[in-house]
This record gives sequence, C-alpha cells and structure tokens, in this order.
Amino acid sequence: MSNFVHLQVKSHFSISSGLPNPKSIIETAKHNGMHAVALTDKNGFFGLVKFYRHAINSGIKPICGIDLDLKGNDGEKSNVLLYAKNKKGLEKLFALSTESFLMSEKGEKYILESTIISNPNDLVCILPADSEDFQRNIINKPVYVEEKMDRFSSVFNGNLFVGASCYQKDYSNTTGFIAELADKKSIPLVALNDVLFISKDDHLAHQAKVAINNSSLLKDEVENSNVSTEQYFKTFDEMKQIHPAHALDNTTTIAKMCNLEVGEGDYYLPSYEVENSESLENHLKKTALEKLQIYFKNNPDLDQKLYTERLGKELEIIIDKGYPGYFLIVMDFVRWAKDQQIPVGPGRGSGAGSLVAFVLSITSLDPLKNGLLFERFLNPERPSLPDFDIDFCIEGRDKVIEYVQKKYGEKSVAQIGTLGTMAARGVTRDVTRILGKPYGFGDMIAKMIPLTPGIKLQEAIDDSDELKALIKENDEAAEVIDLALKLEGCARSIGKHAAGVVIAPDDIHEFTPLHFDSETNSMATQLDMYDVEDVGLVKFDFLGLRTLTVINNAVKSVEKIDPHFKLKSISFDDPKVFDLLSSGKTKGIFQLESSGMIDLIKRMKPENFSDIVALVALYRPGPLNSGMADDYINRKNGRDSISYQHPSLKKVLNETYGVFVYQEQVMEAAQVLASYSLGDADNLRRAMGKKKADVMEEEKGSFVSGCKNNDIPERKAIEIFDNIEKFAGYGFNKSHSAAYALIAYQTAYLKTHYPSHFIASVLSSEQDKTDKLEPHVKDCSLMGIDILPPDINNSFSNFVVNSQNQIEYGLAALKDVGTKFVEEVCLQRQSGPFKNLMDFASRVDLRKGGIRALQSLAKSGAFDGICERDLAISSIRNYLEASEQKFKSKESGVMEMFDSNEDLKVAKLEITNFSDSEKLKMELESFGFYFSQHPISLLRPTLSSRLKPINRLNTTNSEKFLPVLINHKRVVRKGSNIFVFLEVSDETGVIDVSVPNELYEEKRNEFKENKVVMIKGTVSADDYRRENLEDVGIKVRATDIMSIDSSRALVTSYIRLILPMSSLKTLANGSFKQFEELNSPNGVDVMLEFKDIEKNLSTEIKVDSFRISLEDSTFEKLNKLIGEGNYTLF
Repeated sequence: MSNFVHLQVKSHFSISSGLPNPKSIIETAKHNGMHAVALTDKNGFFGLVKFYRHAINSGIKPICGIDLDLKGNDGEKSNVLLYAKNKKGLEKLFALSTESFLMSEKGEKYILESTIISNPNDLVCILPADSEDFQRNIINKPVYVEEKMDRFSSVFNGNLFVGASCYQKDYSNTTGFIAELADKKSIPLVALNDVLFISKDDHLAHQAKVAINNSSLLKDEVENSNVSTEQYFKTFDEMKQIHPAHALDNTTTIAKMCNLEVGEGDYYLPSYEVENSESLENHLKKTALEKLQIYFKNNPDLDQKLYTERLGKELEIIIDKGYPGYFLIVMDFVRWAKDQQIPVGPGRGSGAGSLVAFVLSITSLDPLKNGLLFERFLNPERPSLPDFDIDFCIEGRDKVIEYVQKKYGEKSVAQIGTLGTMAARGVTRDVTRILGKPYGFGDMIAKMIPLTPGIKLQEAIDDSDELKALIKENDEAAEVIDLALKLEGCARSIGKHAAGVVIAPDDIHEFTPLHFDSETNSMATQLDMYDVEDVGLVKFDFLGLRTLTVINNAVKSVEKIDPHFKLKSISFDDPKVFDLLSSGKTKGIFQLESSGMIDLIKRMKPENFSDIVALVALYRPGPLNSGMADDYINRKNGRDSISYQHPSLKKVLNETYGVFVYQEQVMEAAQVLASYSLGDADNLRRAMGKKKADVMEEEKGSFVSGCKNNDIPERKAIEIFDNIEKFAGYGFNKSHSAAYALIAYQTAYLKTHYPSHFIASVLSSEQDKTDKLEPHVKDCSLMGIDILPPDINNSFSNFVVNSQNQIEYGLAALKDVGTKFVEEVCLQRQSGPFKNLMDFASRVDLRKGGIRALQSLAKSGAFDGICERDLAISSIRNYLEASEQKFKSKESGVMEMFDSNEDLKVAKLEITNFSDSEKLKMELESFGFYFSQHPISLLRPTLSSRLKPINRLNTTNSEKFLPVLINHKRVVRKGSNIFVFLEVSDETGVIDVSVPNELYEEKRNEFKENKVVMIKGTVSADDYRRENLEDVGIKVRATDIMSIDSSRALVTSYIRLILPMSSLKTLANGSFKQFEELNSPNGVDVMLEFKDIEKNLSTEIKVDSFRISLEDSTFEKLNKLIGEGNYTLF
C-alpha cells in the first residue's frame, strides 16, 4: 500500500467539471495500491452513495468530502475542502451543500465562510493553496492569507490542513509562499492534485464535457488555463516526485481521521402518532379488523373465514417486517385526500394485491375477488420494501404533498431528485456542436442510432454496418463518435422525480442533502430514488394522473343533471359499455385509445371486466409478438380449443382460457403443481423474468422435484416448467392491470352513458395543447354529440355541457387566449349579454387579453353572435385601442365612471371582406385545426368531378389523385432507412399513406401537417387488421405530391361554366371585361352551358379561343361573376 491517497477527486456528478464515474475512481485507486480515496464533488453529493458502495465492495476506504465554493465577509471568492470524520460530520456537510444551492446567484453556488467557521466540529478542513483568494493575495496582501488561516485554525483545532497542488515539476512561487506560511503557523501541509479525469489522455474529453455544460466550443475550453493536463489520477510515485514526504504522509493521516458508515442496511420511517400510547402494530391490527367488519356488513355474501384468515396472514407479515407505520402513513394521507374531495386512484402496481391496503381504503380493488396475491407485493421470503404507487387527481396532487410536509415537518419531507445523463443520441449532437460542425452532420449521425430506450452508443455501432462504415470512411464522424463514447453516461443536468417523495424521521439531512429545482421552484434530494433507499429512507410515490381529473370533472358535470349519480355504484357488467368498447369508439378511454389497442379490442370483443384486465396486460410487445394475445383471442372467441398441460392448471388459467397472462398465474401454478409457498413462487417468478441460466437450472430442479412429490411425472414437469418459463418473461402484474382496468371501465361507462359530459371533461383537460383537441372534437361527431363553436356570450373558459346536452367550446382552448382574460369576460357577462363590439370593449378591459387573444377570438368566430366576422377581424385592434383609452382614463381619475358606450371613441373602421377559404385558414390559426368544416369540402367544387373522395376509393393498380389534408406525419428511421407515413383526410374520411424516401427527400416542404395537397398514388388493401375481416381498410402508396393549384391542370380536361340568363345580363352590364380577364393560354378548355330556367332550356358550346387557368383566385372571381356552384370541372 502506498503512503498517499487522493483527497481531491471529482466525478462526473460534479456536473460542471469532473469526468470519471465513481466505479472507475475506486478501481484506479485499488490498481494504484491506495487503501483509501476521497470523493470531493463540487458543492454536491449526487454520486456519494454509488462511490461509497463501490469502495466498500472493493475493499477501499471511502472518504466522504466536498469541494465547497466560499464567499467571505469581504466578498472574496474562494473554495474549501471539507471531510466528514463521522456520521454527524456528514450530516453537517449535507446541510452545507443544501445551503449552497439555496445561496446560489446566477447559477453560481456558494456558502458563507462564517457558516463553516461557526460549526466546525466533526469535520476536517483543507484550505487549498490554489484557491482564488490565496493566489490573488499572497504576494501583495499576505496579511489576508494569514488572517484567514488564523480564523480557520482557531476553530478547527488540529483538524485544519493547507493543501498544495502542483502541475509543474516544483511548487509555484505563490504555492511555495503559502506552504511556508502554513509551516510557520504549524498548519500541516497536505498534497493534492484536484483530480478531474483518470488518465492524462482524458483531458480533451473532460474539456468537451465542460464545453457542453458551458454551451461553448471545445477549442476555447482546451485553451483554458484553469484546467491542466496534469489533473489526472496520479500514482504515488508520480506524486512523490513533486511533493515533500510529510505532505504525502498527511493524506493518510486525514484518511485515518475519517470513519463513517453510509446506510447501515436499516430503514427509517417517520413516527406515526397513535392515541393512548397504543403500539403501531396493535393500532394497525385493530383498524384493519374494524374496517373488515364494516366490509362484511356491506357485503354479507362474502366468505368471512377466508377474508379473516387472509387479513391475519398479511398482518403477520407486515408486522414481522416492521412496516405497520408505512401502511398507517399511506392510509393517513390517502384518507386526507379523499376527505378533501381529491380523487385518488384505485392503486397501481402490486400494492392492489393487499387486503390490508384494501380495507384501509389505500386501494379500491378487492384482491380476493380479483385473484390478486399479497406475496407479489410483499414477499415474506426475502427482504423487500413495500411500495405503494398512489395516483392522485393532477389538480390535487401538490395539495397532498403539502399536507404531508405540514404533518411531518418541512425539514423532514422532500421530493426525490433525478440526474439527466448524456444518452447516445444526445451526446453525439452535443459533441458535434462543441466541435463547431454543422447541426445537420450531428443529426445525421444521431438518427443512425436506434430509438431503443437505454441503448448504448457502442451497442448501436456493433449492430450497425452503416455506422461502422461511416466511422471508417469519415474522419469527422470518427472524431465525433470517439469523443461521444467517452462522454456517454456523464451527468448533464439535475431535476426532480415526477412522483417520488421521502419522509425522514427527523431532519432529512441525516440522510441526504437537497438541491434546488429551478423548474418547479422547490427542493429535491441530491440522492436519486435508488440511493435514498440505500441510505434508509422509504419512498412514497405521489403520482398525478390526468384521467382522475377527467373523471372527477365529468362526474361533477353529470351530477348537475343527475344528483343521485354515484361512480362507486356503477355496474361492472353493463353490456352497453362492452358494446362501445367492441365498436372501437375508445377515444379518451384510459389505456384503451391507441390505434393498436383499438385493433386488439375489436379482435377480442371484451364481454366482462376480466377481459379488460387482460387487454391492459396483453397490449405490450412481448405478448403481441409471442402469440399470447392471439392465443387468448382465438380461444376466447371459440376459434381455438382451450387446453391445459395438467388438470390442476385449469383452476389457475381458466380465467384466461388456458394462457399464462399474469405473473400471479406463474406463482399460483408453482404453488399448485410443485407445492411452492407463494413467497418462494414469487422468487421463481423473479428468476424467470431475469433469465439467469444458473439460477433457472436450480429453480427447475426444485420445481420438478415438487411436481414429482405431487405425482406429476418428471418429463411432464419439465415440459410444464419450460412452457411457464417461456411465457413468464411476458407475464404482467395482474394487480396493476386490474387497477388500471378499473379506471378504464369507469371512463368507458361515463362515455357510454354520459358522452357529452365525458368528452367535455376530456377536452378541458387537454385545452392547453391545441394539437390534442382535434381527435376529441372529431369524436363528438362519431358519438352524435353537437359541439358548438366559440361564442363570446355563451362559452366559458373550459368546455361545458349546456341544457341541450351540447358542448360549448372553451374559449381558453383557442390559441393565445388566456384563462384569466376569459374569466374577466364571464364576470362582466353576468350583467347581461354583450350587444355588440362597442358594448364588449366598453365593459371589458381588453388590455387584459391583448391583441393576439382578441384576434384569435375574432378569427374563431367567437364574435359572430354580435357582429359579422369580417367586421370583428378587421376592427378588433381599433376596439382594443378604444378600450385601452377608456380604462386608462378611468384609472387616472381624469374622467368619472362612464355612463354609456358613447364615451368609447373608436377610430374609423375599414372593413375587409374575407372569402370562405380565408376564413377557414384563420380558423386554423385560432383553433390549431379546421373546426367548422374540412378544407377539402370548400375545394371540392373547384376540383375535377372524377376525383373520388376517400370513402369511395377502391383498391386498384392504376394511380389515383387524392386531394387531402395532412393530419399527421410520422418519420421512422431504422439505420440509414427512412420510412415516412402520413395520416391524411378529406371531408369523408381518413386514410394512411406511405411515402417512398426518395419522394420525401425531393419534396420535403410539401409534407407538412395541416397542409392541403394533392397526392398521387396507388390504392391497396390495408391488411394490418387481417384478423378482423369485417374491418379491412385501404391504404395509399404515394408516387407524387403537389399543391392543389399545380395539380388542377393535371386532373382537369375542361371546365363547364353554367350561365343562367341572369348572369348574361350581369355580364352585358359591364362585367364582361372581368370575364375576359380569366382567359389564359395555359388554362384548360371551356364549355359554356347557357340556361333558361324559366323555359327549361339549355345549350352547350365549346369556346375554342378561350381557356381558363385553375388557381384559387379564378374560382373566387367566378363565384362573383356567375355564382357559386355554376361551374364543374372534368
């Protein structure tokens, strides 16, 4: 072992600097013969637990420290190294780290020097000689350095050192002076190297990480003199060539002074207060039994003995593991939420398998009725923490967290932090940028990397011949990839977990420091969700589920027309609900609305709640690709016979037609066939999921042996085991499926019986995302529901259902229209409806909305009830200016309260008349989609009558022209291959279009969402749903795409103009010149049909010297000259 250990080492968890991961730090220390090593990340402890665990597992002593930025009373900036001598010392460091985040200014974190000096016990302190203030003052103002040393020396009492770093052959003059001064004051000198990377060659990669963090270029950071190429993990031999022996020896002295354990394997819960000094165990028992008796009273047909035995068994396990407090804490905040009318989910994850949780109202599913197992949640055979994932209405979740903070103390509660790391695709783009290369170059490389979650860059290279070839043939690409490989996995950002919360018994700094999350303006733990459990804290998940908000608002709306409606009392075997599901009208229904799920539902045709539970479990890649889903559907619908490998399995698999769908079925099969306990069966399930060969072989022996004891032949036992193993990896947690199936059924019930109220609630929940609204608006048509356009006198902020069961469009769902402004409009409207724009501008301070909101309202038609749309769009700015003038005068007190609208001075109005197509485009700007009508319906009269709409297309080998609106575009990249898919529509339906890559690259600008285009292509059968014979669709393969204007000449031979006698009179009275102006040599032939309606006579003439070009403007002129509908294209 060397007589030196590194005491200043940063990992990539320092974010702004430091490259190595904790594991490589430990491995390098061990390789270099060092018995200990310190981690001193900048201002934080994000990597502490991982560092500590790697060190202990490798036989290396971990020294827990921190490199803190300081600010003196005089404003001088510096840094200090602090180390925990013991557990109390670590708690102090945690508190100091938290304070540095709270004290941060403009992204720079620091701690006041006075804070450290006031509480130095249990800490070792090193004042680095290369600290900014020491280096600046030692020559010209040495007294500053002396005084600082004196201040720290007086309080640290033998625990103070001065650290010397050297990146040349000898100490610099300034470092030498500081070392001499420390010696004079009897402050020991200690050798440092401020390690930022493992090997010297990693300097470039480290500076690349700095450049990414600083949004700078690598060339600028490489030249930065603040980081030396010598800041690597040097060996003892390298350090002793630079530092005196006593400075090296002092590193081991400090190592001996620091002795602590991080997380001793115990778990800590906050104290749950119980009256009369009753124990938590007895209180949980008594409460659960009382609740069970109430459940028996409300359900007299239950097998009370079975329930009582199950409850007793669960309580025994819970108490034995020491978790009564956990159950009581969760029960308490769930009960509080329900008392506050905050909707709570039925329980997700394996927690729904607990009868104790059910009777305590933590979950909402009876686990015995639904075949859910407690051991899947809490296995008595192995150490396992309980983990309830509780869903709350998204609008009430934060209130529940606030309640917990107040109940257990804000110093004890925190949300769990997260760390964002550099993933394969992102890091290639980052490296491209810092190297100064074009964005498109990095994007090209990144898109060669599959979108597989968690894929590593090296894996992508190994699996892609294209990437290998690019690296070999393109030096610039090789440079990017080489650097990206070194940076992949490094921490890049800090954040907050969406749901996780920890509650400490006392001050949370006994377990973890906190950081400030700027996005949510709140504190979160520096340790991630795995590390907080490692140090002994138990995680509670407070999830926000939007669907609970949708259900809650829908129920409130229903209660206005049906006060006796109770969601808890709905029937779960309603045939109308299953008919709706089987029809595929599942938009907005929880978990069941994706196109793939709709296909699965139509094929399955669910008939009971169990089928919905199975749907949730089966709609995943494993079951779909393995044939599990097909087996279930075919057996359920009688196309295949139901069989079992052994008669005993019928009890286990009867519900799923002999197919292993759930993990619980694997456990029950092991229990029934091989006499496993459910705890051991859960271990078998876990082993099968992990697919470790050695473990599986051992489990196989146990399973076969157990089967033989039950008179099942060995060969049959092996056959059954192999079959279970095959499907166990795809099996899903039934508790989770059942809980989510419950929410799915509730939403389906509401949509079936109260569709307008349900869809209005769904629309309100999505109104901040206008791109999400269109499918639900279209769904109204499918469900036979009227959705009215926005109306300034009837609409509210959200979508509401009126007395005629129609949905009023929410004004705040329009682009640029804010909720507060709409609330002001509704407040003023209580005095009576607005009569006109003058009245509106006089009563509402339009400044609160602003011009963009007012224009959006005008374009949407919200003012159509009080004025013409042309007037509203043309004049709304004038009315804003007049309203602003009035309310400014009112505020200044220059004028008294206005008695009439005549006091409103509106500038002279110039009204523009907009065409229908222009108004429709304005609707698109306001709604984010076409609301009143499909744009193709407007264009249809200006297109050849031979162009078939989507609902009249048939499969054909010949090419067809389709005028369509592009709804959605999806670009899929697999290696170098690009696949482009469109969802397009016209006024009659929707169809999918596949686009060849060459066409997409050639005409990329035409492929934009919400663009009206002409697509040329072949129509074929869509056999994606080949199993569902009654729903075979069609699809298009595009061969060309073009604008509508440019396509008309291709699909039109001539235009027939119908000229009634009244039109001839108009033309003769001065309009003929305008008609002549339509003549264009590039146009199509013209047929004139003269019509005398009174005499029922007509004649047709071809005009040889007259041709008409087919632009949109042509049809606008024709509409004025001869009237709409008096022309047809062929």
